Amino acid sequence: MLAAVPNEEAARDLAGRYWEGLLELDPLIGTYIGDDRYDDRLPDPTDAGIARRKAFSEGALAEMGALDLASLDSELRTTLDILEAAARRELDDIAFRMDRLGAVSHLFGPSNLLASLASMQMAKTPEQLDKYARRLEALGPYLDAVRVVALEGAGVGQTAPGLVVDRTIGQLERLLSMDPERSPGMTPVENSSQEDKDRVARVLREVVWPAHARYLDALREYRPHARETIGLSELPDGEAMYAAQVRGHTTLDLDPRAVHETGREQLTLILEERQEIARKLGHPEVKSALDEYTASGKNTAASREEMLRLVTQQVERSWEAAPRFFGRLPKANCEVKPVEEFREDDMPGAYYHPGTADGARPGVYYVNTGHLESRPLHQTATTSYHEANPGHHFQVTLEMEFADRMPLRRFGGFLVGDSFTEGWGLYSERLADEMGLYLDEHERIGMLEAQAYRAGRLIVDTGIHALGWDRERAVQQMQETGASRVDSEIEVDRYITMPGQALAYMIGKIQIDAWRKTASERDGSTFDLRGFHDRLLALGSLPLFSLERELQSSA
Repeated sequence: MLAAVPNEEAARDLAGRYWEGLLELDPLIGTYIGDDRYDDRLPDPTDAGIARRKAFSEGALAEMGALDLASLDSELRTTLDILEAAARRELDDIAFRMDRLGAVSHLFGPSNLLASLASMQMAKTPEQLDKYARRLEALGPYLDAVRVVALEGAGVGQTAPGLVVDRTIGQLERLLSMDPERSPGMTPVENSSQEDKDRVARVLREVVWPAHARYLDALREYRPHARETIGLSELPDGEAMYAAQVRGHTTLDLDPRAVHETGREQLTLILEERQEIARKLGHPEVKSALDEYTASGKNTAASREEMLRLVTQQVERSWEAAPRFFGRLPKANCEVKPVEEFREDDMPGAYYHPGTADGARPGVYYVNTGHLESRPLHQTATTSYHEANPGHHFQVTLEMEFADRMPLRRFGGFLVGDSFTEGWGLYSERLADEMGLYLDEHERIGMLEAQAYRAGRLIVDTGIHALGWDRERAVQQMQETGASRVDSEIEVDRYITMPGQALAYMIGKIQIDAWRKTASERDGSTFDLRGFHDRLLALGSLPLFSLERELQSSA
């Protein structure tokens, strides 16, 4: 008779095999974190690929169910929290065939894959170059398989809204209008030999461009079947689909109507705080204060270069101030780069792209330098502190730098949704005020506008997907937070194509604020804010219930 495997050893083995299996099923995860073993492959969108993912997640959960979780130490316990949340989220997505909607998305969908690969993947060595070229070749069958998924969705009535299809078509048309040799696909070989450049350019021209053209043709065929409604509630099983997406992004089972009301309550408080600053500036309301500031010319960047320079200064200033509020900092600051021009019409104002654990690829803060007249400068600071320092760059990089952790625990936090990640980013915007990073009251108005924006997301996301709102009502609601029409439209279209994700920001921040308040009240005069931040970031991107448990156990 075989001896039973000790519980801890079995848990560690399961976590290790689960991570390795994930990298094989979704090779982009490895590229994302800097593990290049599967950099020549892409995920399998076919029915066979979906069946493998389903069996994999079900098997992992069955193995986990046989373990005594209560006897595990904190590292293993939290590692398996990630496994469970990720596997259940995957099974929900498969059950509701969310891949059919993901096959037609202008935001981080197939039409963005080439630019995403080019921003992540390196081709500095012959082996890396070979893997990059083979992955580009794999884009042909990958996009062909995605076409099948999209058209199957059209055949059963599970389609993306028409406005999402139109944005995706426009994005593809702009990409295909480019010369492949001058496209984002050349980025990994921009400093390579001419021979290497020629190889990549040939694959782009002979494989990647024709595959995108076939995908574009499929979307034009798909367009008449697209729905004119925008919310998940309009689809069969839409209410259950939305509940699963909310759970996947926030790690909580939330009532959409209660979330909607929380958003309204938060928005009212934030708007009142913003009004106080307007009075301090000598204005009866915020609009006149900002109108005067904009009329002075101080609120608009004169050029793309100026926008990039101002944001770079914010990133450097926040880095220098951080040691007073954090005991542990990332080993290096992030870089600042502009969003590629062909994508800027469909992308947010800014976003952060993590580096690799070994530092070979630095973290990058991407700034949208298009439509400068619609990007007021008083709003840029709070975004920098959310996306770069002390926000996502700190949170993501510090997690990666725990070299002794199992890979699933070290790198897999993004699998459990966005509530801690985006909650920390939003918390960081407020923390930046405590750090003295806002240079004037106009930038503080910008911070409050961003807070209002996230409160507005609670209202709008639930409005769209649970309460039957149309796009115009959603856009007008976002404009009430202080957002421009252009940004409101981009953001609302983002919520349409990524149901539930927009809830993570304010839901996560509310929880972090509550944890800080509890710790402060418990410790009184001995409360150490640096220690609180270090402990929270050391725990990192876990499900919110897991963070709650671990913070209480360490009190």
